[in-house]
Amino acid sequence: MTAKLLATTAASLCLAGCLTEREHVLAPDTHGMVVDAATGQPVEGARVRFSGLEDVQPVITGPDGRFVLDGRTEKRTIIALPVGGVFRDSAQIEAARPDRATGYASAGFINGLGPAQAEYSVVVMVFPADGEEVALEALTRDCTQRPEQRHAMRLATYISSLDRGNPPGWLDAGTAEALREHLSATLPSSFFLACEQRHEAYDMYAGHTDALRTLQEAGPGQSRH
Repeated sequence: MTAKLLATTAASLCLAGCLTEREHVLAPDTHGMVVDAATGQPVEGARVRFSGLEDVQPVITGPDGRFVLDGRTEKRTIIALPVGGVFRDSAQIEAARPDRATGYASAGFINGLGPAQAEYSVVVMVFPADGEEVALEALTRDCTQRPEQRHAMRLATYISSLDRGNPPGWLDAGTAEALREHLSATLPSSFFLACEQRHEAYDMYAGHTDALRTLQEAGPGQSRH
C-alpha cells in the first residue's frame, strides 16, 4: 500500500470516527476597568461590550470604573486531532460614553478548552472626544482605516508620557501585557508597510511602547486592585 493510499485511508477513518462537538469561545469572561486618559481616573457611566457580539448585553461602569462581562461560546463540530485545537485568542472590547471617544482593548485567552476567562484584568483607556491629533496619527494618516487603529495610536502616545519609575496604580506587569497584546493585534508591524512614512511611524511607535516591555518584565502580572 502506497504512502498516499495510507494517508487517504487514515483520513477517511478519522472523518468517520474523529468528528466531535467542542465549545468554541467567542469571548471569555472578562473583568477590568475604564480609565480616563486626561485625568488617570476611573470612568463612571461608560457602556462596555464585546465588539461584534450583539447578543451579549453591554454593562455600565460604576463610580470605580469597573466592569464584568460574561463570556460567550458556541458549539462547533471539529476533527479531533491528537494535537492542536487549543490556541491563543483574543476578543475586542469597546467602551463608550457621549463625552469620550470610544476606547478599545483586547481580552486574551486560551481557546479550545471550553468556556474561558481572560488571562488578565483589562484596562480600556478612553480619550476626549475632541482631542487633538497626535504625531503618530499624523504620520499614519494615509494608511489608517479603522477607529481602533486611531485609538491605538493615541494609546501608544499616552503610554510614552508615563513615568516608568512611578506608573499609575492600575498599570502593573499584567496590564502592561494586556496593553502590549492589544496594540500588537491592532497595529501589527505589517500595518506600517502601507504607510508612506512607514519607517518614521514604526520607529515612533516602537519608542512609545517600549515602556510596556519594561513594566511587563518587572514582575508577575497581578493586578494591584
